[in-house]
Amino acid sequence: MVRLLDVDDPLVRVAVAQSRHIDADTRNRLYALVEAERDAGNIDARVALNRSSTEPSWLREAPLDERMTYLNRPQPVFRRVLASCRDLPEEAWRRLDDDPDIKVRRTAARRPDTPPEVLERRVRAHGDEFHIRPPLVEHPNFPRHRLRSLVDEPHPHVRYVALRDPTCLRRPWPDSPPHRSPPSAAGTPVTPGPPMPCRTTSRRTRPLTSPTPPRRTPHCDPLGCTAS
Repeated sequence: MVRLLDVDDPLVRVAVAQSRHIDADTRNRLYALVEAERDAGNIDARVALNRSSTEPSWLREAPLDERMTYLNRPQPVFRRVLASCRDLPEEAWRRLDDDPDIKVRRTAARRPDTPPEVLERRVRAHGDEFHIRPPLVEHPNFPRHRLRSLVDEPHPHVRYVALRDPTCLRRPWPDSPPHRSPPSAAGTPVTPGPPMPCRTTSRRTRPLTSPTPPRRTPHCDPLGCTAS
């Protein structure tokens, strides 16, 4: 582990910083180095900080007292793993529900006893993530009778969630005027004229006859045509 501290690769630095055997000061120093590289335009540093495949999963198995010390960590990945636990006290859930990182708030909302108002607030603010199963709208505590009200939200991702309510498709189109005949140039309504007569006669067809054979030109003998 000591030798890995000298590796300047952003992916290695983040992996070492997420280790359980690193103290808080060393962890903050490694993250600060990678964040500085990201701010300088380093793509590898940006990928290392945003990767969701690497996380300190060991934190879920740690004692509750140790886990609670990560509630104030500046790195969102630790708070996100903490939000995936199920035995946190109520005060921790209130703080995770108001976390500045959206991924932390969404992870906390997936606990079994999430209040309905928290689920609705989360979906109404940012929509839902349907690529993560199950989505928040399928949570047993989600107020599904409120789905129809999402059609009036300004964000399209939020309005899309309203389609989870099949009755919202029965709503008539708003501000659809009734059908009227267009006015004429003089300003009077146009009245429909008499219906056009229907043609009952069939189209004349040419009689079926044998095709006329092509005209044949008289054969010219080469010897006769050239003799003069």
